Amino acid sequence: MSDALQTADLAGRERVFFAVMAGAIAATIVASFGAWALRGYVVLPAPLLVHAHALMYMGWVGIFLTQTILIVRGSVDLHRRLGAFAALYAGVMLVMGAAVALESVREARVPPFFVNSLFLGLSAMELLTFAGLTAAAVLLRRRSDWHKRLMLCGIIALMAPAWGRVLPMSALGPAGGFAIMGAQLGYISVGMGFDLITRGRIHPAYFWGAAAMVVLAVGTPFLGFSPLFVALAHLVEPH
Repeated sequence: MSDALQTADLAGRERVFFAVMAGAIAATIVASFGAWALRGYVVLPAPLLVHAHALMYMGWVGIFLTQTILIVRGSVDLHRRLGAFAALYAGVMLVMGAAVALESVREARVPPFFVNSLFLGLSAMELLTFAGLTAAAVLLRRRSDWHKRLMLCGIIALMAPAWGRVLPMSALGPAGGFAIMGAQLGYISVGMGFDLITRGRIHPAYFWGAAAMVVLAVGTPFLGFSPLFVALAHLVEPH
């Protein structure tokens, strides 16, 4: 097989791989939140902001999945147009995510295995990790090898709330964050494995993504128990 044909074959396999990964991530998120609801852990009625945030969160999952499917189908122009909208969408989602975290503390809707300051710290770290990886992917959109891997790592960062509803967080205690990190690194390792099989080496974007997940897990308790976030939680808490 000529070099050109080998390159085209690899590109085709990568397109399918990222679409499959997007589908697996979407299925994991839907299943985890669905199971949480079926177990009766959803507190209703919920504030309108919470509903809006949930819709935007699932909207992003849908956008990510759609983008990978468009690439498989060869609809590059539509992928780019939707990408411009997605960049704006992500910005709104970040603002809404921060607002919902504060609202959850204000309305005493924080999961029982969190203290309020740690919940705010975790929310901030998740949003910053997602924002950093996604912004880097947007900046490197002309380098598709970096772009698609960083986008994948960005949505993996957003899987933390989903895994928090699957894992026994109350029983895990302080190790809960590292258990979620392990699940996130598991998804990244699949991408690494695919690279090793198809390219013979791991793309450096995955190492940046993996490092981001480690910083997310390790940095959360430092930020959550910092004087700033303890004071913020006390300010927002109902009195």
